[in-house]
Amino acid sequence: MTGLDEGRTGNGEPGPEAGSAPFFPGPAARRAAHSAAHRPAVPPPGTPLGTPLGTPLPAPPAAGANAVPMTLRGSPSDITTGVEGRVTIADEVIGKIAALAALEVAGVAALIARPGPAAEGGAGRDGTGRDATGVHVDPDEDEVTLDLAIAVEYGCVIRDVADAVKANVARVAGLMLGSRVTAVNVSVGDVRRPAGPHR
Repeated sequence: MTGLDEGRTGNGEPGPEAGSAPFFPGPAARRAAHSAAHRPAVPPPGTPLGTPLGTPLPAPPAAGANAVPMTLRGSPSDITTGVEGRVTIADEVIGKIAALAALEVAGVAALIARPGPAAEGGAGRDGTGRDATGVHVDPDEDEVTLDLAIAVEYGCVIRDVADAVKANVARVAGLMLGSRVTAVNVSVGDVRRPAGPHR
């Protein structure tokens, strides 16, 4: 058997593998290579018109029952025109925000009914001249004034607790409402033992 029969060239070097492209392509192979090199690139399906080739495509929308259509995806910054309408925040919501912010302060045992002329007149939403949260809200355009009464835990410095309540209520209410809190009036109406086992 000769070297050519064993898949070697005339000089003894290994020849092309069986089943691979010919070592010297014929005219048909040269024409196919030439047309592939000069054929215009076709963008993949689903590419928006005018997208440069090589630009990564957006991820496909999530599948499933809760998938949001592509037309509904976006953020508030996508809105380019003004939207008519009015936003109203109920006094009860403002009062609850103030109450929760006051209860976050260390040394506050509870919120209590705020005494005053309104409580005697019975003009409130719950018949006591105050909101159900125990906080009186006085809104005025983009400003708000809050009145609340607290019970302080025994052993705390009352003035320090009241000052901390004023600061925290003003901060939290201002952030959540987007309004200026002009005043937070705190009345300390009771002192109580801290919750927990007593000795």
